[in-house]
Amino acid sequence: MRTAFPIIFLFCLTAMSCEEENDAEIIIKTGRDCGWCGGSDSLTLTKVNNHYEFRNSCPEPPSKEEYKRANRTQWNELLAALDWDTFKQVNVNTCAQCADGCDTWVVIENKNETHQIRFTENSPEIDPIREFVEKLDALHEEFRPD
Repeated sequence: MRTAFPIIFLFCLTAMSCEEENDAEIIIKTGRDCGWCGGSDSLTLTKVNNHYEFRNSCPEPPSKEEYKRANRTQWNELLAALDWDTFKQVNVNTCAQCADGCDTWVVIENKNETHQIRFTENSPEIDPIREFVEKLDALHEEFRPD
């Protein structure tokens, strides 16, 4: 019985570290590219850190860069809304910025796979992943300049 406890403990520890390891391999990037002084931004989210960058060739709004520790609850909610297999099946590549509009893009790196989409908020192609996109956009809004 005495030897069973360390084995059970090690098993639980290994299982938790595998979950942590899988979680750590996901990187979510999003951004918005806009025409005519709208600028472009990017937000990189990981389990540990968030990095936001806004660049604008016009004086207003000014460029901005921000680093922030990730909120574990938000990260878990975002991952819960992500269906990786469904996301990989979405293929859309708009160019609203070509006509002074805005495009949103999302890139997800999941272990050794990467998939990227580019869309407008009215793109019907994102309907299967809309819940994930809305949660991601809510996080993105926390960083955007006013």
